Amino acid sequence: MSSKKNSDRFIVVIDQDKIEPDLARETVINFDPLNRAGKEGGFYIDDKEELHIDDDDVMAAHRMAIKKYPYDNAIRMVQLISEEEGEPLHQFGNNTFRLYGAPAPEKGNVVGILGENGIGKSTALNILTGDLKPNLGRYDEEVEWSEIKKRFRGTGLQQHFNKLAEGNVDAAVKPQQVERMPDAYDGKVRDLLEKVRDAQEESERKDLEALAEEFEVAKLMDRDLEELSGGELQRVAIASTALKDANLYVFDEPSSFLDVRQRLKMANKIRELSEDAAVLVVEHDLATLDLVSDRIHVFYGEPGSYGMVSNTMSAKDGINQYLEGMLESHNLRIRDEPISFDRSKRSQVEKKRAVMEYPRLEKDFGEGEFSLEIEEGEVHREEILGIFGENGLGKTVFAKMLAGVIEPDNTESLDISISFKPQYLEAKDETVREAISKHINPQNKRFEVRIAEPLGLEDLYDQDLEELSGGELQRVGVAICLAKDADIYLLDEPSAYMDVEARVELGKTLKRFARKTEKPLMVIDHDLMLLDYISDRGVVFSGEPGIKGTADSPERIENAMNEFLKEVSITYRKDPETNRPRGNKPGSQKDKQQRKSGQFYEQ
Repeated sequence: MSSKKNSDRFIVVIDQDKIEPDLARETVINFDPLNRAGKEGGFYIDDKEELHIDDDDVMAAHRMAIKKYPYDNAIRMVQLISEEEGEPLHQFGNNTFRLYGAPAPEKGNVVGILGENGIGKSTALNILTGDLKPNLGRYDEEVEWSEIKKRFRGTGLQQHFNKLAEGNVDAAVKPQQVERMPDAYDGKVRDLLEKVRDAQEESERKDLEALAEEFEVAKLMDRDLEELSGGELQRVAIASTALKDANLYVFDEPSSFLDVRQRLKMANKIRELSEDAAVLVVEHDLATLDLVSDRIHVFYGEPGSYGMVSNTMSAKDGINQYLEGMLESHNLRIRDEPISFDRSKRSQVEKKRAVMEYPRLEKDFGEGEFSLEIEEGEVHREEILGIFGENGLGKTVFAKMLAGVIEPDNTESLDISISFKPQYLEAKDETVREAISKHINPQNKRFEVRIAEPLGLEDLYDQDLEELSGGELQRVGVAICLAKDADIYLLDEPSAYMDVEARVELGKTLKRFARKTEKPLMVIDHDLMLLDYISDRGVVFSGEPGIKGTADSPERIENAMNEFLKEVSITYRKDPETNRPRGNKPGSQKDKQQRKSGQFYEQ
């Protein structure tokens, strides 16, 4: 088995915003082994007062000089995993991120893309849609299409780059952060969809009303975008993308804020688009990615430094090899340790003291509006209580009643302090450090060890919230929630936009926090793998979305998972290699077998 680092080639990535020229001269440049020996090729300051070093001159000995610079992550020296990709497909500048390779779109197939955030997935998508012309690593010059096509002659990308060069790629892209849609468009859902439809050639316009029914947005047509929830915005975004006449469809994280049933339905709708076009899907929910993809490319490398792209694999093999951290066709280890979701160790929380006992809760928002009934329950010390249910059944209303934001109809609000993380954090014009400092000193040792370090916040402190990606915003939101002093911590969809590695770290962080503080957590999420991994018990919501919701008392997690999947009529099996949950195709032999036995979630 090959080691993770099997290349003799190094690259350097420099954050110029963290470079002080005089300090760099005193440290990095002064201690550079080439500079000290009077040779050419070492670190230097250019006429813009920026620090640089040419890629061809970087060697292992430069690590010593880099360590002399006192600011963390200002200069990163990275050893490439492999040199097999040759020169970059694209590089943004000297000592900046570079991408090696890209997936090959193919009509009739849904190509899944799996990899950490910051590894080049968005760059690849921008290239494939024609929004970014690849420069083959020559960032300081214009590269002709003839040379780009020549580079990829005889590969799966040849045909696509030919189409790009001729201007024959019509791409429809669903953006990642759907919660920002109201900032870009101020109006009703109908107005937005009609605008998208009318922008198409008249002969190619799709039936708007029929499409609205298919994508479950018909009831939203006369509502303003700013009034919609995250799941509703996601469905509108997917519908508006599908409404376009395109030969390449790109869906960036289509599962975020959708419940399990909606994820299955949207996966099927996306697959239907591939009958007449090529489809690319970036997705971190592995169960959804497994269902929607015909084949998968794995992105690997070093986040923020460089990214590489694997050969094409089946959906099952791609996901399993990614979790294992070993790409068999490349004979290449991309991660030191496998990613595992150990479902065997459950805390006996029922034996611990109850922190909160909540009575039966009722809320009726008026005639023809939503109503909710919650059976009584209790939450124990150290417990993580998973909250299951389709969107529109009152999970967030339940959370707000517990938090005192909404008053129940049949009882007074609970006299208990709850720290509540909403679906998404509003991106204000302030730094991450400023946002966190409102609740705790970021240098507090417990905060650093229990929350900031595992969630990787240090590199974000000096960035504005408005500059953060969706996954980064979620990490900040989780950190702020856990930083508060409260009796119970309630997190609404904390995994949205997080990559697989971040979700694993999120799960470990939440479990560690609960055990160390002995405080209970309640987590609303739609990633069944995450909920099964972290939850001790579960509460299942059922009913009719948008009309009426009910919830039983908490029960053992395995029973809650099974009850929930039976409610939404979906069966999940356990992958024999990784133990991860995989959705069964409706009507398959395994699906029929599990339904007959009543085991909707295979243990």
